[in-house]
Amino acid sequence: MRRNFVKRPQLVESITDFSKNFLASFIIGTLVFTIISDGVSALFWEVFGSQLQAYLNGRYGWNLSYNQLRGVMVLLLLGMLLLLVYLTNFARWVWRWVGRLPFLKVPVQANVERLTTTYPGLIVAMSPKEDSPAEAVIRFHWNDGQATNLKHCWVLCTAKSLPYATRMVQRLADQGVTQAVKFHYGSYALPNVEELETPPNLLIPDEQIDDPNYIQGLVDCIYADAAVKGLDESDVIADYTGATKGMTAGILLACARPERPLQYISQLDCSVMAVRVSYKLKQAQ
Repeated sequence: MRRNFVKRPQLVESITDFSKNFLASFIIGTLVFTIISDGVSALFWEVFGSQLQAYLNGRYGWNLSYNQLRGVMVLLLLGMLLLLVYLTNFARWVWRWVGRLPFLKVPVQANVERLTTTYPGLIVAMSPKEDSPAEAVIRFHWNDGQATNLKHCWVLCTAKSLPYATRMVQRLADQGVTQAVKFHYGSYALPNVEELETPPNLLIPDEQIDDPNYIQGLVDCIYADAAVKGLDESDVIADYTGATKGMTAGILLACARPERPLQYISQLDCSVMAVRVSYKLKQAQ
Protein backbone atom coordinates (compact mmCIF):
# COMPACT_ATOMS: atom_id res chain seq x y z
CA MET A 1 0.00 0.00 0.00
CA ARG A 2 1.37 3.36 -0.95
CA ARG A 3 1.70 5.94 1.80
CA ASN A 4 1.31 9.64 1.10
CA PHE A 5 3.26 12.14 3.15
CA VAL A 6 3.43 15.87 3.11
CA LYS A 7 6.61 16.94 1.41
CA ARG A 8 8.79 18.89 3.78
CA PRO A 9 9.24 22.58 2.92
CA GLN A 10 12.55 23.56 1.38
CA LEU A 11 13.35 25.69 4.44
CA VAL A 12 12.98 22.65 6.72
CA GLU A 13 15.20 20.63 4.37
CA SER A 14 17.83 23.37 4.47
CA ILE A 15 17.80 23.52 8.27
CA THR A 16 17.86 19.79 8.99
CA ASP A 17 20.16 18.63 6.21
CA PHE A 18 23.67 20.11 6.08
CA SER A 19 24.11 18.86 2.53
CA LYS A 20 21.17 20.97 1.29
CA ASN A 21 22.35 24.35 2.56
CA PHE A 22 25.23 24.47 4.99
CA LEU A 23 24.90 28.18 5.80
CA ALA A 24 21.18 28.00 6.59
CA SER A 25 21.63 24.82 8.60
CA PHE A 26 24.47 26.30 10.62
CA ILE A 27 22.90 29.71 11.29
CA ILE A 28 19.35 28.57 12.04
CA GLY A 29 19.83 24.98 13.13
CA THR A 30 22.86 25.67 15.32
CA LEU A 31 23.08 29.32 16.35
CA VAL A 32 19.38 30.22 16.58
CA PHE A 33 18.35 27.01 18.33
CA THR A 34 21.27 27.38 20.74
CA ILE A 35 20.19 30.91 21.63
CA ILE A 36 16.62 29.71 22.20
CA SER A 37 17.85 26.85 24.37
CA ASP A 38 20.05 29.17 26.43
CA GLY A 39 17.13 31.57 26.84
CA VAL A 40 14.82 28.84 28.14
CA SER A 41 17.54 27.63 30.50
CA ALA A 42 18.18 31.12 31.84
CA LEU A 43 14.44 31.70 32.33
CA PHE A 44 14.12 28.41 34.21
CA TRP A 45 16.96 29.15 36.60
CA GLU A 46 16.06 32.81 37.18
CA VAL A 47 12.37 32.16 37.89
CA PHE A 48 12.10 28.61 39.23
CA GLY A 49 15.61 28.41 40.68
CA SER A 50 15.36 31.57 42.77
CA GLN A 51 11.92 30.59 44.10
CA LEU A 52 13.12 27.10 45.00
CA GLN A 53 16.19 28.51 46.73
CA ALA A 54 14.07 30.88 48.82
CA TYR A 55 11.61 28.09 49.68
CA LEU A 56 14.26 25.59 50.80
CA ASN A 57 16.25 28.11 52.78
CA GLY A 58 13.12 29.56 54.42
CA ARG A 59 11.23 26.31 55.07
CA TYR A 60 14.09 24.09 56.20
CA GLY A 61 16.58 26.66 57.36
CA TRP A 62 19.13 25.63 54.78
CA ASN A 63 21.84 27.97 53.58
CA LEU A 64 22.10 26.86 49.95
CA SER A 65 23.88 29.22 47.61
CA TYR A 66 22.60 29.70 44.07
CA ASN A 67 25.47 27.69 42.56
CA GLN A 68 25.00 24.87 45.08
CA LEU A 69 21.31 24.67 44.19
CA ARG A 70 22.12 24.46 40.47
CA GLY A 71 24.62 21.68 41.09
CA VAL A 72 22.15 19.67 43.15
CA MET A 73 19.37 20.17 40.59
CA VAL A 74 21.58 19.08 37.70
CA LEU A 75 22.62 15.91 39.55
CA LEU A 76 19.02 15.08 40.47
CA LEU A 77 17.75 15.61 36.93
CA LEU A 78 20.63 13.57 35.51
CA GLY A 79 19.94 10.76 37.97
CA MET A 80 16.22 10.74 37.12
CA LEU A 81 17.03 10.62 33.41
CA LEU A 82 19.43 7.70 33.83
CA LEU A 83 16.89 5.80 35.94
CA LEU A 84 14.17 6.33 33.33
CA VAL A 85 16.39 5.20 30.46
CA TYR A 86 18.20 2.23 31.99
CA LEU A 87 15.92 0.90 34.75
CA THR A 88 12.48 1.31 33.17
CA ASN A 89 10.72 0.74 29.85
CA PHE A 90 10.35 4.49 29.37
CA ALA A 91 12.14 4.59 25.99
CA ARG A 92 10.05 1.71 24.63
CA TRP A 93 6.87 3.35 25.97
CA VAL A 94 7.71 6.67 24.31
CA TRP A 95 8.43 4.96 20.98
CA ARG A 96 5.12 3.12 21.06
CA TRP A 97 3.07 6.22 21.77
CA VAL A 98 4.91 8.34 19.22
CA GLY A 99 4.12 5.71 16.60
CA ARG A 100 0.42 5.89 17.52
CA LEU A 101 0.09 9.64 17.03
CA PRO A 102 -2.42 10.23 14.22
CA PHE A 103 -0.39 12.98 12.57
CA LEU A 104 2.84 10.97 12.40
CA LYS A 105 3.70 8.03 10.18
CA VAL A 106 6.80 5.87 10.11
CA PRO A 107 7.85 5.03 6.55
CA VAL A 108 10.22 2.07 6.65
CA GLN A 109 12.86 1.26 4.08
CA ALA A 110 14.69 -2.06 4.07
CA ASN A 111 18.00 -2.57 2.28
CA VAL A 112 19.26 -6.10 1.64
CA GLU A 113 22.93 -7.03 1.32
CA ARG A 114 25.12 -10.07 1.87
CA LEU A 115 25.99 -10.55 5.53
CA THR A 116 29.75 -10.64 6.08
CA THR A 117 30.02 -10.27 9.86
CA THR A 118 29.08 -12.46 12.81
CA TYR A 119 27.17 -11.36 15.90
CA PRO A 120 27.51 -12.12 19.63
CA GLY A 121 23.76 -12.80 19.88
CA LEU A 122 21.55 -14.78 17.50
CA ILE A 123 17.81 -15.48 17.37
CA VAL A 124 16.68 -18.38 15.15
CA ALA A 125 13.41 -20.18 14.47
CA MET A 126 13.60 -23.97 14.53
CA SER A 127 11.87 -25.91 11.75
CA PRO A 128 10.48 -29.42 12.46
CA LYS A 129 13.16 -31.18 10.42
CA GLU A 130 16.74 -32.33 10.81
CA ASP A 131 18.20 -29.97 8.21
CA SER A 132 16.60 -26.84 9.66
CA PRO A 133 17.88 -23.49 8.36
CA ALA A 134 18.51 -22.63 12.02
CA GLU A 135 21.51 -24.95 12.11
CA ALA A 136 22.96 -23.43 8.93
CA VAL A 137 22.58 -19.97 10.42
CA ILE A 138 24.22 -21.01 13.68
CA ARG A 139 27.14 -22.56 11.81
CA PHE A 140 27.54 -19.37 9.77
CA HIS A 141 27.96 -17.27 12.92
CA TRP A 142 30.04 -19.98 14.57
CA ASN A 143 32.39 -19.87 11.57
CA ASP A 144 34.07 -23.12 12.58
CA GLY A 145 35.19 -21.43 15.78
CA GLN A 146 37.53 -19.05 13.95
CA ALA A 147 37.19 -15.33 14.65
CA THR A 148 33.65 -15.93 15.87
CA ASN A 149 31.73 -13.50 18.07
CA LEU A 150 28.77 -15.79 18.81
CA LYS A 151 28.11 -16.13 22.55
CA HIS A 152 24.35 -16.63 22.97
CA CYS A 153 21.74 -18.22 20.72
CA TRP A 154 17.99 -18.14 21.39
CA VAL A 155 16.05 -20.86 19.51
CA LEU A 156 12.32 -20.31 19.01
CA CYS A 157 10.61 -23.70 19.10
CA THR A 158 7.18 -25.25 18.83
CA ALA A 159 6.12 -28.57 20.29
CA LYS A 160 6.85 -30.20 16.93
CA SER A 161 10.26 -28.62 16.41
CA LEU A 162 11.56 -28.97 20.00
CA PRO A 163 12.88 -32.56 19.53
CA TYR A 164 14.75 -31.42 16.41
CA ALA A 165 16.21 -28.46 18.33
CA THR A 166 17.38 -30.80 21.10
CA ARG A 167 19.14 -33.07 18.61
CA MET A 168 20.64 -30.06 16.81
CA VAL A 169 22.14 -28.69 20.03
CA GLN A 170 23.52 -32.17 20.81
CA ARG A 171 25.22 -32.32 17.39
CA LEU A 172 26.72 -28.91 17.97
CA ALA A 173 27.83 -29.95 21.45
CA ASP A 174 29.59 -33.01 20.01
CA GLN A 175 31.57 -30.63 17.79
CA GLY A 176 32.54 -28.36 20.68
CA VAL A 177 30.30 -25.44 19.77
CA THR A 178 28.61 -25.30 23.17
CA GLN A 179 31.94 -24.71 24.88
CA ALA A 180 31.78 -21.08 23.74
CA VAL A 181 28.11 -20.62 22.83
CA LYS A 182 25.17 -20.88 25.24
CA PHE A 183 21.97 -22.17 23.64
CA HIS A 184 18.62 -21.13 25.07
CA TYR A 185 15.53 -23.02 23.93
CA GLY A 186 12.50 -24.96 25.13
CA SER A 187 11.39 -24.03 28.65
CA TYR A 188 14.13 -21.41 29.03
CA ALA A 189 12.45 -18.54 30.94
CA LEU A 190 12.57 -14.97 29.63
CA PRO A 191 12.01 -11.64 31.41
CA ASN A 192 8.32 -10.75 31.08
CA VAL A 193 8.92 -7.15 30.00
CA GLU A 194 5.91 -7.18 27.68
CA GLU A 195 3.59 -8.37 30.49
CA LEU A 196 2.46 -11.46 28.60
CA GLU A 197 -0.37 -13.41 30.21
CA THR A 198 1.83 -16.43 30.88
CA PRO A 199 5.52 -16.27 31.85
CA PRO A 200 7.35 -16.28 28.50
CA ASN A 201 9.76 -18.98 27.43
CA LEU A 202 11.16 -20.15 24.11
CA LEU A 203 8.60 -22.93 23.63
CA ILE A 204 5.77 -21.25 21.73
CA PRO A 205 2.30 -22.58 22.65
CA ASP A 206 0.43 -24.17 19.74
CA GLU A 207 -2.37 -21.61 19.97
CA GLN A 208 0.14 -18.73 19.65
CA ILE A 209 2.16 -19.99 16.68
CA ASP A 210 0.26 -17.86 14.17
CA ASP A 211 -0.17 -14.82 16.44
CA PRO A 212 2.28 -12.12 15.25
CA ASN A 213 1.55 -9.94 18.29
CA TYR A 214 2.53 -12.71 20.69
CA ILE A 215 5.70 -13.47 18.72
CA GLN A 216 6.58 -9.79 18.66
CA GLY A 217 6.25 -9.60 22.44
CA LEU A 218 8.27 -12.80 22.82
CA VAL A 219 11.12 -11.41 20.70
CA ASP A 220 11.06 -8.22 22.77
CA CYS A 221 11.49 -10.41 25.84
CA ILE A 222 14.50 -12.07 24.18
CA TYR A 223 16.12 -8.69 23.66
CA ALA A 224 15.49 -7.90 27.33
CA ASP A 225 17.20 -11.18 28.25
CA ALA A 226 20.11 -10.22 25.97
CA ALA A 227 20.44 -6.92 27.84
CA VAL A 228 20.69 -8.85 31.12
CA LYS A 229 23.56 -10.79 29.57
CA GLY A 230 25.36 -7.57 28.63
CA LEU A 231 24.41 -7.46 24.94
CA ASP A 232 23.06 -4.36 23.23
CA GLU A 233 20.17 -4.68 20.79
CA SER A 234 22.62 -4.07 17.94
CA ASP A 235 24.64 -7.11 19.10
CA VAL A 236 21.74 -9.52 18.51
CA ILE A 237 20.60 -10.45 14.99
CA ALA A 238 17.32 -12.24 14.31
CA ASP A 239 16.93 -14.81 11.53
CA TYR A 240 13.43 -15.63 10.25
CA THR A 241 14.27 -18.20 7.56
CA GLY A 242 12.80 -21.26 9.26
CA ALA A 243 9.82 -19.53 10.83
CA THR A 244 6.16 -19.98 10.00
CA LYS A 245 4.36 -17.07 8.32
CA GLY A 246 2.89 -15.88 11.61
CA MET A 247 6.23 -16.17 13.40
CA THR A 248 7.98 -14.35 10.56
CA ALA A 249 5.50 -11.47 10.81
CA GLY A 250 6.07 -11.23 14.56
CA ILE A 251 9.86 -11.24 14.22
CA LEU A 252 9.71 -8.54 11.55
CA LEU A 253 7.43 -6.40 13.71
CA ALA A 254 9.76 -6.72 16.70
CA CYS A 255 12.83 -5.88 14.60
CA ALA A 256 11.41 -2.95 12.63
CA ARG A 257 14.07 -0.73 14.18
CA PRO A 258 17.52 0.12 12.81
CA GLU A 259 19.17 -1.02 16.05
CA ARG A 260 17.75 -4.57 15.72
CA PRO A 261 19.39 -6.30 12.73
CA LEU A 262 17.62 -8.94 10.65
CA GLN A 263 18.82 -11.70 8.36
CA TYR A 264 17.57 -14.59 6.23
CA ILE A 265 18.99 -17.30 3.97
CA SER A 266 18.60 -16.58 0.28
CA GLN A 267 16.75 -19.22 -1.75
CA LEU A 268 18.90 -18.38 -4.78
CA ASP A 269 22.36 -19.33 -3.55
CA CYS A 270 21.86 -20.14 0.17
CA SER A 271 23.90 -17.11 1.20
CA VAL A 272 23.03 -15.26 4.41
CA MET A 273 21.48 -11.87 3.67
CA ALA A 274 21.30 -8.92 6.06
CA VAL A 275 18.23 -6.69 6.14
CA ARG A 276 19.06 -3.10 7.08
CA VAL A 277 15.99 -1.21 8.25
CA SER A 278 15.84 2.58 8.25
CA TYR A 279 12.97 4.98 8.88
CA LYS A 280 12.06 8.60 9.45
CA LEU A 281 9.19 10.20 11.31
CA LYS A 282 7.19 12.34 8.91
CA GLN A 283 4.01 14.32 9.19
CA ALA A 284 1.02 12.54 7.66
CA GLN A 285 -1.22 14.17 5.15
